[in-house]
Amino acid sequence: MATKLLHIDRTETSPQIDIDMEHGVMEFVGRSLPANSEQFYSRVYRWLDEYLRIPRAETTVNMKLDYLDTSSSKHLYNIFDRLNTVNERGQAVLVNWHFETGDDEMAETGKDYERFFNMDFRFIEVEEMF
Repeated sequence: MATKLLHIDRTETSPQIDIDMEHGVMEFVGRSLPANSEQFYSRVYRWLDEYLRIPRAETTVNMKLDYLDTSSSKHLYNIFDRLNTVNERGQAVLVNWHFETGDDEMAETGKDYERFFNMDFRFIEVEEMF
């Protein structure tokens, strides 16, 4: 991949996704319930796999999602699983999990992922996500 940036525009049913390979920053913003989640996330997997071949010493993942359907939850699990392998090799992965005040479900979803993976999760409560 010649370019080091992936940008996918946000829609009503899919999140904005930005992957900056050069700086080791990934961001997911919006809600995730795409009609065909396999197709939607396949592009993200390709970029992520390319990045993970030679990752930065530190990777930051900013999650700013207000809703995930079941299929998207599985894809996030797969993304975190891939990132966890890098973390286990000694390259730090920080997940900034943003959730809106009062959205206990999204806060708990982030805590569930934290229990599955040995990565540094920070939970950031915000008044409004977007």
